[in-house]
Amino acid sequence: MKSAIAFTGGKIVTPCGIIENGFCRVENGVITAVGEGLFEGGYDLEGRYLLPGFIDIHCHGGAGYDFMDATPAEAEEISRYHLLHGTTSLLATTMTDSYPAITAALENCKKVMAGGRTTIFGVHLEGPWLSPAQCGAQAEKDMKEPDLLKLSEWLKDFPFIRRVSAAPELKGGLELGRFCRERGIVASVAHTDADFSLVEEAAENGYTLVTHLYSGMKGVTRKNAFRTAGAVEAGLYSDKLYAEIIGDGVHLPPELLRFIYKVKGADKLCLITDAMRASGLEEGARSVLGRLEGGLSVIVEDGVAKTEDRLSFAGSVATMGRVFKTVALATGAGIEKVSQMASGTPARAMGLKDRGEIAPGKRADLIVMNEDFNIEKIFFGGEEV
Repeated sequence: MKSAIAFTGGKIVTPCGIIENGFCRVENGVITAVGEGLFEGGYDLEGRYLLPGFIDIHCHGGAGYDFMDATPAEAEEISRYHLLHGTTSLLATTMTDSYPAITAALENCKKVMAGGRTTIFGVHLEGPWLSPAQCGAQAEKDMKEPDLLKLSEWLKDFPFIRRVSAAPELKGGLELGRFCRERGIVASVAHTDADFSLVEEAAENGYTLVTHLYSGMKGVTRKNAFRTAGAVEAGLYSDKLYAEIIGDGVHLPPELLRFIYKVKGADKLCLITDAMRASGLEEGARSVLGRLEGGLSVIVEDGVAKTEDRLSFAGSVATMGRVFKTVALATGAGIEKVSQMASGTPARAMGLKDRGEIAPGKRADLIVMNEDFNIEKIFFGGEEV
């Protein structure tokens, strides 16, 4: 027997605009029809919004776990935790560590994905091919120059590596971009000391995304009285590059969120959490960034994870639900545009053609949201969470 559900009597957020008093029909986890008017016997949205599920393409953990040392069961707990906050597609993100530690994390993600129904659709390698000059909270001692042999080796066992963040100015950095382009992997400029012109060169050599804009990269610098634009400006300027932003309202304050949205636009911006294991913990809680063994001690304060000396951030504790609401209120962009940044644009940036929009043929990953940007119901593959 076919599993079917219809949503009716609400505002349907589609790629072509918001359908007032519209309907959306789902069969076997796939959207089959979208249109205007009522659908008799359907789930009554009572005037609320129906949006596509969020796609978080940069998430390290949550609920007390991190993908770097999570068991398969714990990795699924991370997935479940973020699903309850609207993330219906999640890119499990590793971080700079030894090759054996990263391999172990990939092995556990492989087991989770082989297990069937999960929001995790692939892995994002954030490191170890990053610049020590812009290491941020990542481990400088484990940073290396890009290694195409190691990446080739990993891809044989873990073909679900969908994205690689790297510093293009490192030896082999541009070659890495071309390598990824040839294999359909997203190469992303990250933790980089590159200037404007080098980032533009990276965009010609396979890089299509900028990792957490403003974080782990330099902006305008001055040398011998002359100003030089940096990676921040290149990420904002280039039409060839998507950019992701940590929308927790702390990494980027409201005025910067407004500025970035005005300059870059919804069709090139991806909202992310960059969440780490402390996501879900209360203010004042202590946790660890990365693996519990040898990771960086952090404290949750002011809605963000900070290093113990409180001199820098050490990852986000946000959920996509919080990010959506924060960006909506900060930018005044409107629910249609914010939905695009939380779902449609990340899908395009990652080459996901089966999700991210409410349209026939797409996955029925859906969110019911009220006018205050609060999530009321979540549907994953057409089934209520």
